[in-house]
Amino acid sequence: MKARYSVLLMAAICLFAALHLFAYETQQIAKQKDSYILHAAKVDKAPDIDGHLEEELWQKAPAAGNFIQKQPDEGKPATEKTEARILYDNKNVYIGIMCYDSEPQKIIANEKRRDSENIYENDHVRIMLDTFHDRRNGYIFVINPLGAKLDLQVRKEGKREGGWHIANPNVNIDWDGVWKVRSTIHQKGWSAEIEIPFATLRFDQNPTNGWGLNFLRNVRRKNEESTWAPLPRNLNLYKISMAGELQGLEGLSKVLNLQVKPFALVGGTSHRDAADRLTSEGVLDGGIDLKYGVTSNLTLDITYNTEFSQVEADYQQINLTRFSLYFPEKRDFFLENAAIFSIGSPDDAMIFFSRRIGISPLGEEIPLLGGVKLAGKAGRFNIGLINLQAQAMSELPANNFTVLRLSRDILGKSAIGLMVTNRQSEVSGDFNRAFCVDGDFILGDNFSMSGYYAGTSSPGLEGRNRAAKLGFQWISDLWDCYGYYFDIQENFNAEMGFVKRTGIRRFQTHLGFTPEPDIKGIKQLSPHIFFAYTADQENTLLLREEHIHFPVNFINGGHISIQWNEDHEFVDYPFPIQRDITVPVGIYTSPWWQADFSTNRSLRLYGSMSYRWGGFYGGNSRILNVSTGWRPTPSFASEISVIYNDVNLPQGDFANHLLRVRTIYNFSTRLALMSLIQWNGDTDEVNVNIRFNFIHKPGSDLFIVYNERRLVEGLPAGIRDRALLIKFTYLFNL
Repeated sequence: MKARYSVLLMAAICLFAALHLFAYETQQIAKQKDSYILHAAKVDKAPDIDGHLEEELWQKAPAAGNFIQKQPDEGKPATEKTEARILYDNKNVYIGIMCYDSEPQKIIANEKRRDSENIYENDHVRIMLDTFHDRRNGYIFVINPLGAKLDLQVRKEGKREGGWHIANPNVNIDWDGVWKVRSTIHQKGWSAEIEIPFATLRFDQNPTNGWGLNFLRNVRRKNEESTWAPLPRNLNLYKISMAGELQGLEGLSKVLNLQVKPFALVGGTSHRDAADRLTSEGVLDGGIDLKYGVTSNLTLDITYNTEFSQVEADYQQINLTRFSLYFPEKRDFFLENAAIFSIGSPDDAMIFFSRRIGISPLGEEIPLLGGVKLAGKAGRFNIGLINLQAQAMSELPANNFTVLRLSRDILGKSAIGLMVTNRQSEVSGDFNRAFCVDGDFILGDNFSMSGYYAGTSSPGLEGRNRAAKLGFQWISDLWDCYGYYFDIQENFNAEMGFVKRTGIRRFQTHLGFTPEPDIKGIKQLSPHIFFAYTADQENTLLLREEHIHFPVNFINGGHISIQWNEDHEFVDYPFPIQRDITVPVGIYTSPWWQADFSTNRSLRLYGSMSYRWGGFYGGNSRILNVSTGWRPTPSFASEISVIYNDVNLPQGDFANHLLRVRTIYNFSTRLALMSLIQWNGDTDEVNVNIRFNFIHKPGSDLFIVYNERRLVEGLPAGIRDRALLIKFTYLFNL
């Protein structure tokens, strides 16, 4: 009953606020519409994508210039001149960037690998395209002077749905679009040319609406960020509502937008059977993926005999809690428009979590026969539909998975929606369903509210199967404040979602202060406090968390911080924390400290360290996390990290570790060799993942992948399984 009250309260507050602030939203959009406008020039001949902008057709296009600093001197003109121009034809949009530099020999560029976040530690440019001009969703393309690139999708202006320790579902860095870039460093600075096919983008075909547009340039040695359409210092390019406009895109008539991508897979695998014998078998397989633009803003994906062997291995984690760990999605089929299906957070509950499809509870891949995905926009509606058929595997029966998501944009940048999920087994009476209604209200430049109400249906779990959440967020130049109330009943069972814990009520709040003092070498202070209270459905305290944190961010990109925490927890059931050690039922008060330090990651040799010490379930723990990276050339990079846990409990002592070694050699921006070796002291296993990737044309790849898992005890005869696979894909644009 109380969950219902929270939902009614959420609806009443949101409706009241929306009615009073609707006029404000309308005024703000009208005000920003006339501020920064760039006109694209249509061309009959495509420019040569070589990184040079001397062609005459570039000079005829208007330039976006006069960039304004957001860091370090907010509001002042950029110290280095930047110009951006946009051309287009019937197939592609072309972006030319000229980054003038008074000291080109000091340009920092040491990254060639695609989708490496280290690109942010280089001189770089980010381009934001709001192709629906809805001032909430967009694409961001990032380039550096070596031609490295990174792309991502942003939804809800990158609004964070959970804590800072987890990936933000509204910022999809794993999305990979098909586009081309060439960059060059010269005596004037550096320049780049970008070609983005319209088939890669989803957009509004109405030329009068235009697109949202913004550019951000980072001069790394100065730690200077400047933008075309100005942004406050504490906001980033995700703040799509403050972007300028791109006009002049006319005659974008719909053409057959069909991509066909077949694949072939060959190789061999070995597994240790029940008799402890290593048995081998060959692999010969194939499949196909199709992507069809139903409209310019609605895409249909069809996959047959889906296979994900090329996906990089997960980073392993050591679990010192009694709850499930969260691993992010990395598989291509689920990544585009993934945020459409996102409701909730791993901190509490996600109604849909795509890793529940095709991956067993033990992390084994379940073969997928195939499926379809329809995602995009239709007018003011956001549409998402997934249907996939998983094959039977050992004791797991075949299952069909369906997700339907529908939301509607309202009040400028807000939205309301619903979601339904269904898992239907081939076994009669074996099913699981979830339904959810949600709302997300952006109420002015700083304040937002969101919430959802959900229920599930499973055989044998009737009643007490609801969940609800109501949250708010306030972000301004100096303050960062958010909080939420979450209520989930004990029989809530979203099998296609991620649920950390059921049968609880949780209140959480955070207040942060982000000044930029006039102290040499310091960029920003960001002290904050955090408080959370978790109770059961009878309001008995289960966990109280208190957190005080004082980080200092340096101008050179380094960071130090100190934090104090106290957890007061009631363990209501015993749980094994180690194979031979169990934490008993009881009340535990655990004060602990943590110190963090990281250096400037743009250096050839960089590193970070965190150290936690203090109380832990009636005893104490020490957790050391050390990482160091070496990047002697733009082609080679390596990173070694060690996590060491030393735990002393009344029930016994234990220590474990996790060693991770990651090495990358980039022969070029299209050819790379990567290895990831992990030694998990908790499971006493070594896992090896080696990937060779050749992008023989945009969207088409050759992968050679070697995976191995072996027990440390018994090396070299401790192999549990291994595989050598070769996967070839080829993209046909029709």
